[in-house]
Formats: sequence, structure tokens, C-alpha cells
Amino acid sequence: MPDPRYVSSRLLLGIVLLTSLNMAGQQSQAQRQAEAELLSLHTEERRAHFDHDVQALLAHVAPEVMDVRDGRVNHMSREDVRARFRAYFKRAEFSAWDDIDPPIVRVSSDGKMGWMIVRVRIAYTETDASGGKTKQDSVGAWMSAYEKLNGNWIMTAVTSTFGGN
Repeated sequence: MPDPRYVSSRLLLGIVLLTSLNMAGQQSQAQRQAEAELLSLHTEERRAHFDHDVQALLAHVAPEVMDVRDGRVNHMSREDVRARFRAYFKRAEFSAWDDIDPPIVRVSSDGKMGWMIVRVRIAYTETDASGGKTKQDSVGAWMSAYEKLNGNWIMTAVTSTFGGN
């Protein structure tokens, strides 16, 4: 008959191993859910461009956002972001804001931080102050960093680049 201490230690080891595997699976499921939530924000952002919905864009923007572009690091308030998109939407009528590549999304193992890289074709007709219209067609790529606060994903930083097709 096996030593009861040996059997107990093996049983305990098995329980710990199964519990660890189950927790790892739950984390993976939680991360997959968080990644789906961030992809949903990307879809909302696309809709907001076509609808000129600045409020929808601001719903997931931190009070201060780090904006990296053109060799500069800018601290932008939510009001700065609002003003930028109001001016942009006022002069732009979108015909495309479409993924060129599927977005790349990653979420930390604790589910509190995430990032997304997107590459989209952006086409719109721009109306200048005198009413003249110019067609714009470019490719934009950016990486957005997010924190989950009170159950909501909030963008805290964005690094972007834009160029021709």
C-alpha cells in the first residue's frame, strides 16, 4: 500500500496544476474579451468619422492624451482633441475609412492595459474656407495605448503617421 503522505502530496500537486491551468485559461479568455472590446472601439471610431460624431470619439479619450507625431510629443487635453476633430469634421466628407490590414490588438495579462495598431485608408472631400473642394486620399497608421478605468477603455496615448497611398 502506498504511503498516504505520498498520495496526498501527489493529489495536492494535481489540484494545484489543474487550478493553475484553469486560471491561465480564464486569463486568456479575459484577454480575448478585452481585445474584442478594443476592436469594437475601432469600429465605433470608424462610424464616428462618417457621422462626424466628435462625442463618440471623446467617450474613450483620457482627460490628457499623449500625442506623438511629426517628431513631437504633445500633451493634449480632451478639449484639445475635441477642437481638433470639430475642425477636421467640419471640412471633411468621408468616402473611406477602411482597414488595409486587420488591427493588431494586445492586452496585458491583468486586463488593465492594452494597445492597438491600425492601418487605414482615409479618403474624403475637403471643403476649404472659400467653398473649394479637394479630394484627399491617404494611408494612416497609428498605435493607441489604452487603460481600463471603471470598466471602460480609455485612450491615453497615440502615435501616428500619415502618407500617400
